[in-house]
Amino acid sequence: MTHRILFFPWGWGGAAGYTARCLALADRLAGAGDEVAFADCGATRLVREAGFPVIEQSTAPLRDPDRRRVPPYLPFADVERVFAVAAGYHRPERFRRQLDEDAAAIARYRPDAVVIDMSPTASLAARAAGLPVVALADADFVAPHANAWMPWSTVPPRALLPHPDCLPVLDEASRSLGLGPVSRAEDLLAGDVTLIPSIPELEPVGLPSAHHVGPLYWDPPAAERRLALPPARGRRRVYVTIGSGGMVGAAALQAVLDACAEQPWVVFVSTGYGFGHELSVPGNVTLGGFTGLRGPLEWADVVVSHGGYSTVVATLEHGRPSVVVPFMSEQEMNGREMVERFGAGVLLRTSRTRPDGRLEFTDRTSGPTGSPFVAAPDIRAGVRDVLADEAMTARARDLGERLRRRRDETDLVALVHKAVAAGGR
Repeated sequence: MTHRILFFPWGWGGAAGYTARCLALADRLAGAGDEVAFADCGATRLVREAGFPVIEQSTAPLRDPDRRRVPPYLPFADVERVFAVAAGYHRPERFRRQLDEDAAAIARYRPDAVVIDMSPTASLAARAAGLPVVALADADFVAPHANAWMPWSTVPPRALLPHPDCLPVLDEASRSLGLGPVSRAEDLLAGDVTLIPSIPELEPVGLPSAHHVGPLYWDPPAAERRLALPPARGRRRVYVTIGSGGMVGAAALQAVLDACAEQPWVVFVSTGYGFGHELSVPGNVTLGGFTGLRGPLEWADVVVSHGGYSTVVATLEHGRPSVVVPFMSEQEMNGREMVERFGAGVLLRTSRTRPDGRLEFTDRTSGPTGSPFVAAPDIRAGVRDVLADEAMTARARDLGERLRRRRDETDLVALVHKAVAAGGR
């Protein structure tokens, strides 16, 4: 039996990663005969490229990342701070407007189930409609402990980002829909079935509805045709991907390019949609656009990334070691917990919280720093260290085998259909 499934990926700020893994699941469901559509989000160009219909929403312009200045490091300690600061959900009218838009999309498409990825409004709208919810989630989206995105922090989340709380807004909206109280923002991100796109070794989860399903990421249909990887000619291959341009400034990417200049490496950079003519490109560097991950990862010896969840897991799946240059707390945590903890690469910058809520940064090679981003000498040293340590590659390959085994053993379609069969709460 086939079903109608409506997807709601997180649409604020750097939406490409959330949308892309929703697309990976959507491809599997469509291949099994399900009808699939997406609510409007911050990366609808990806959805349209994949060939899925989009239910347009009037709130889409609010999520344009070009309308906001993004600081060099975002200290989100938990999902409540993300909802309050990135989406402005501390304002009841803003939250209610998105909730109403999501409810309208559900009423228009009439799905059998809703898939959410970091979308509290769609979670509430689906449950109010009596629909089952399938959640895509990093483990820290549904973690039961405080400071889940930044567990090394020693101060309350609001000390780092002092926007008003949005939990009262979430709670009031839930109660008004007859769904009961919301005690933690994370409660809205778990589904009747919750899919964690990794393995228990990387991300232990104590949630009864959670299933580790192995890596889940999406490459554009035309990625292979438009991918022009440079020939190595005996040189070591470095793949650079630090996001789609919504969070990372050109100066930070330029530091990575400068680190690669005049080195005995051949370098390929996925610049996403956010960079172009303003960069000074060394002769050993080739720029690509939104290339997808699979081709460059198969080509690379080492991957320099921002520490985005899907990028880190996909890098491990391919058995490649990482050099992580984080631009927000969750990326730093991915570098700490999924890379350095397993000896599968290096994390180039760590943060420390002071009692006054300010951050102090330490770079791996040069030490304490006030620079807004990691400098070229530190990046160059990190790549050299990883390339010189074959044990890091061996450990990444071991994790890759476990990730592939979990992915191959998991029937994603059956898990989604299980939620549909169980019905909404």
